[in-house]
Amino acid sequence: MKQLGKLLQVMLLSVWAVLAGTGTGSADTLADIKSRGTLRVGMADSTPSQSKDPNSNEWEGFNVDMAKNLAEQLGVKLEIVDASWSTLIPGLLAGQYDIAMCDMFATPKRAQTVAFTTPYMNLGFSWVVRADFPGEDAAALDDPAIRIANLSGSAMGDIIRKLAPRAQVKDVASDNVFSPHLEVASGRADATLSDHYNNTQFLKRNPSVKARILGGDKQFQQTPMAYAVRPDDQPFLNMLNSWIIYNQTTGFSEELRHKWYGF
Repeated sequence: MKQLGKLLQVMLLSVWAVLAGTGTGSADTLADIKSRGTLRVGMADSTPSQSKDPNSNEWEGFNVDMAKNLAEQLGVKLEIVDASWSTLIPGLLAGQYDIAMCDMFATPKRAQTVAFTTPYMNLGFSWVVRADFPGEDAAALDDPAIRIANLSGSAMGDIIRKLAPRAQVKDVASDNVFSPHLEVASGRADATLSDHYNNTQFLKRNPSVKARILGGDKQFQQTPMAYAVRPDDQPFLNMLNSWIIYNQTTGFSEELRHKWYGF
């Protein structure tokens, strides 16, 4: 009995050590960043929020400037870690970077896996359809004959399946956020869903494509965009929320929005 008691005690101590070190406590990412002297930021390509300049191969965009400002506020160097939309959250949870800074929609489904900061911006959605698509109502998309392209790993998939449950969803694995749009432009898909800004930018840059926004300039479901950290990162999350609110009240975020988004 004594040996059994000792064994149970050792087992309980082992479990406690694991929980204290990895799961139930609060991570000290902020202290790790300070000690390391580097802020590691995960990014996935999405112009103009964050993308690589093809000439310099350097990251640029709204969230790149925000990341530079965050590193400056922390007094450390900035290191941007390349990711894709499908690997962005897994990479964060695996500790490959301290924070994911992208134009990521803070959805309830994602919030079950990561912790989101307070929103830094809100954007609405719209549909891009073939130029000859019959109708101006999204209800026409809910048809088994309709093919809707979706970027794998994005939040659009769940929304598409909710709004058009009978349609065929064609998931596209790519680092190019406009890959689903190209599926529509080439006739391989009938429609795609994205934030309204991306849709207008795609059509503006490709005026000859045979595609259009459904319902003209109509957008719906304003959704918050936020940065993501690991779910046990409360001290880091508190600091980030204060930083975002500070940049909003000082006008820094608005200045960057005008610079990169034009509104």
